[in-house]
Amino acid sequence: MSRIHLLFVVLSITATLHAEDLTPTNPAADASTYIQGSLEVAPFVPPPPVEPKRPLTDAVVTTVLVDKDQKTTILQRGQASMAPDWIVPQPTPDTPPIKSTFPRHQIVTIQMGGAVYDHRVSVVHWQHPMTKEPYEAVIGFDLGLIAPINSFIRDGVTHHTIILTSNTDTHSPSVKRAAAHGHPIEVPEIEPDAYRITQGDQDDSVGLAPLLALHELYLTEKPRLEKLRDDLAARNAEAKAWADAHPTPPETPVFWFKPHRNSRYLTEQDKANQRQAAEERAQQEEAEQP
Repeated sequence: MSRIHLLFVVLSITATLHAEDLTPTNPAADASTYIQGSLEVAPFVPPPPVEPKRPLTDAVVTTVLVDKDQKTTILQRGQASMAPDWIVPQPTPDTPPIKSTFPRHQIVTIQMGGAVYDHRVSVVHWQHPMTKEPYEAVIGFDLGLIAPINSFIRDGVTHHTIILTSNTDTHSPSVKRAAAHGHPIEVPEIEPDAYRITQGDQDDSVGLAPLLALHELYLTEKPRLEKLRDDLAARNAEAKAWADAHPTPPETPVFWFKPHRNSRYLTEQDKANQRQAAEERAQQEEAEQP
């Protein structure tokens, strides 16, 4: 087993399903789609310019720090804050309890980790939903295609997915250097769109349910998933090109704070001003009451 395989054994996440929802189904017998709604990718919109934080003009104390690389940081203590205290809202006896609107046993969560090679083959890991026995399989597609999909509907049951993947380009210079030093990556061979169980009980339908559900999702939604991947890649490339053409200009970081109630930096005049501001707010609130 390669180092990357071992890494994903450590990172493998559990798969949790309800027992009555674990029987695999034939995708041909289901609806033509598992994913409700559109998978259209929103176009890239350049972000608005970020207004740099300016130093306070009425600072009480200003400290300028210069590190060994001659980078400057400004720390400032401003005038006392007159803002009201932040009060955590407390529930009242008249507040009705929140009741879940989800039907019982109609939600399934599938969590899976996978090492992907050249966006072609994936070695995936999960756990038996009941016994927590580790499972491993080789699948002939990129598990990362499903990663952007956080939920789908199968047999009328909502399935939530949490998928962790990492793709390795086996032709990259780093992989070639590792192979030259005696650490080659062994990519298992498998037919496209197929799967092969390499760890775990192959006859346990409960243990295989997480993989089979995702496999059905992939086979049913393959054209839409591939288009989603291509659209996301195009938008990310556009965003990167914009970021490269608009680098963030260097600026001096500025951190400032304003002392609030009970701060040791408050003067007696500051405390009097805060009390007066609190009284004025109370009077205004009383006047606004019907």
